[in-house]
Amino acid sequence: MLRMEIDGDGIAILILDQPGRSVNTLGWGLVEALEAEVERLAADGAVSGLIVTSGKSSFLAGADLAIMNGLAAPDVTLPEAARRIGRMGALFRRLETCGKPVVAAAPGTALGAGLELMLACHHRLVADNPKGLFGLPEVTLGILPGAGGTQRVLRRLGIAAALPILVDGRPMSAAEAQAAGLTDAVVAAEDLIPAAKAALREGRVNPVAPWDVKGFRLPGLAPTSTAAGDLFALWNARVLARTRGEDPAPRAILSCVFEGARLPMDKALKVERDYCAGLIQSPQAQEKIAAFFARQAAKAAAV
Repeated sequence: MLRMEIDGDGIAILILDQPGRSVNTLGWGLVEALEAEVERLAADGAVSGLIVTSGKSSFLAGADLAIMNGLAAPDVTLPEAARRIGRMGALFRRLETCGKPVVAAAPGTALGAGLELMLACHHRLVADNPKGLFGLPEVTLGILPGAGGTQRVLRRLGIAAALPILVDGRPMSAAEAQAAGLTDAVVAAEDLIPAAKAALREGRVNPVAPWDVKGFRLPGLAPTSTAAGDLFALWNARVLARTRGEDPAPRAILSCVFEGARLPMDKALKVERDYCAGLIQSPQAQEKIAAFFARQAAKAAAV
């Protein structure tokens, strides 16, 4: 499910490629494999940089059914759900802080945990695949991105630009994702890995995320400004009008962004984790998740 190559320049390429599947999904097996490889590569002095890519036409299509069902199982307590979600977040955070420059090279679709993985990399390249979709659609399942998605989008884009991406959850094309600031460049498919290697060789990839630099401030509105407060009030009114209070996910996203904007990254990730755990065990989320995977199974059976 995970292959690794190292070229003569010390650039390691991690290739996500789950056997027997048309797309990669994030399950505990892949989490464990990634944990081991990230630690090994971080400690390897011969490795100068890392590329994370896929052996399929897409990158990573989100978390798998086993993870989703496991988190919502009746015998799983809220603290245990938070611990499991936190494991995914800790993996991506470890990748982000491993000390090596990391480039995500996506040949196609990266949704949910797939985009969260890309956001944890220091540079993000996407192939010009017309079928590629990029976004954080968790809100449509009654949950929120729990592996760093809310906090990295917030820190990359600022409050005003982050809220519609997170609250609406609409997938974007490669060009739209780049224009929104979620990715850094769109390149021809055949140039994807060469472009990633060139960025590393030329020293264009900073191994330290902007939010880990002392003195970092959110782009755009200051979290404590009157304008930011007015914006949150506007979004809260929109969400209440749209959901009539029956769907807790959009309001939890607003709270997650509101609180996270005032905290350092690691504390903000814990806030996100806890909100996600509470949502995924809600009746609304369990119903939406079950319906989603039922539709996916029906599509697969019809092929």
